[in-house]
Amino acid sequence: MGEPFVGPSGEVLNDLLHTAGILRNQVYIMNVWPFMVTKNAKDIKGPYGEVLWTDNKGLTEPGQAMAEHTIDLIKRSGCNAILALGNVAMSLLTKDKRPITKWRGSLLWSPAVSKKFIPTIHPAATFHGWDGYLWRHLIINDMCKIKEEMDSPVFAPPERSLIISPTFNHVMDYFEKCRRAKRVCTDIEIYNHNVSCFSLAFVKDEAMTVPLVDDKNGHYWTETEEMAIWVAYGSLMSDPEVMKINQNIVGFDAVFLFMQNSIRTRGKLGDPMIAQHIVYPDFKKGLDFIASIHTREPYWKDDGKLWKTPEKDWAKFQRYCAKDACVALEAWDVLSQEMTDGGYWPTYDMTVRLAEPLCYMTAVGLAVDRDGLAVTKARLEEAIGEKQRALDLLTTHTLNVSSPKQCCAYFYETLGLTAYIGMGGRPTTDDKALSRIVRKGSKGAKEAKIIQELRALLKLKGTYIEVELDEDSRLRCSWNPRGTWTGRLSSSQTLFGTGMNLQNLHQEFKGFIVAG
Repeated sequence: MGEPFVGPSGEVLNDLLHTAGILRNQVYIMNVWPFMVTKNAKDIKGPYGEVLWTDNKGLTEPGQAMAEHTIDLIKRSGCNAILALGNVAMSLLTKDKRPITKWRGSLLWSPAVSKKFIPTIHPAATFHGWDGYLWRHLIINDMCKIKEEMDSPVFAPPERSLIISPTFNHVMDYFEKCRRAKRVCTDIEIYNHNVSCFSLAFVKDEAMTVPLVDDKNGHYWTETEEMAIWVAYGSLMSDPEVMKINQNIVGFDAVFLFMQNSIRTRGKLGDPMIAQHIVYPDFKKGLDFIASIHTREPYWKDDGKLWKTPEKDWAKFQRYCAKDACVALEAWDVLSQEMTDGGYWPTYDMTVRLAEPLCYMTAVGLAVDRDGLAVTKARLEEAIGEKQRALDLLTTHTLNVSSPKQCCAYFYETLGLTAYIGMGGRPTTDDKALSRIVRKGSKGAKEAKIIQELRALLKLKGTYIEVELDEDSRLRCSWNPRGTWTGRLSSSQTLFGTGMNLQNLHQEFKGFIVAG
């Protein structure tokens, strides 16, 4: 029809604009390219087959050139703010490739058109499954944000004072400020199994990062100064009159500080992750997502990728740590009010009461019979070898049973069996497919049965018998107080890669756990 958004996506767009309180005649809608394009999951092509955009690189040179008319129209327009619908529109405005699911909801500045904009998910995505239904709410949220930006061309992201590389006296003074405020949002960053820095905040627009190492991973403070800082930090964290706030403070920060630094976190705990999961159980609960819904903070979490090599930009990493505290505190204030309005506090308090028991369970761990594990490992390796040899006789070559590709090739190409199609629409040799082959009792049934038995033995050996214990020969895990959508506990490996999920132990492994 020569107009944008006149099909099903346009109907959704109109509905979402109406829900957000924006009239269609308040906005001007345009496409990136003023002509029909052909789309698939990997790229977008123009009318003559030229590639305009790819999923891994964004806009191509032809795509950018053919969109210059659009860029020129936006530049000359009197619009104050732009809502970029989807990856392609965002690529045009940023001139780089950014994943929309990370950056949606962020107030950004476009160097391409010299205007502010907010990217959001394309309305067409709302047609796909349960996620699509949830994405409608995210688009509406982002439309409400752009509505607040429509009346002014001024680009004004949140201003936060992020204090880094402070003096010793400044640090000690900040501890007292937090104590007097009766609350502190504190985020710890880990490097080489130790705290490399931590942040302190008692208001949403200011935070201090206290470094414990310098940019060369050496000592930042004198020994006397560092001891005084740890004592003051421990005193603040154990003060029952001071509220402690941070993302996942229940499942991580409090546990780590206790185990590594003998700091016991006491007092009321404010955990945005837990609050988010209680109030919005269908949504994600990472701090970046929480911030995109409850704050105006643009996406910043990629700065945290420096945690493995913070010395590459130590100042940037300190600012990242401080910003985490500011954003977590702001999000907590919003979520705590929503819990009050919705009557969610009893559920929240019930969850947070697990903090000390979970910390105790993590710290103590479980004693394990190492000698028994070694004997069982040898027995399993012998049984695995026998099964593999039996399979080799049937297949006439060594088949890697852990390789879906090799197993599919054997059953569906070599043997010519009808392929079983999995959830992703591709041939599969998962346990259900193998069970069907076994039940038919025809060609390939013996091999399928042996592969099932081999996989079970390999899982028992790799997941349980070869589990990595801590240095004290005890088995531990990390606990997430709201690790599932139902709100129950979940467990996983520790931060250091030891242990495992302790809630679904193999029956044979349970015998190796001993009292003590």
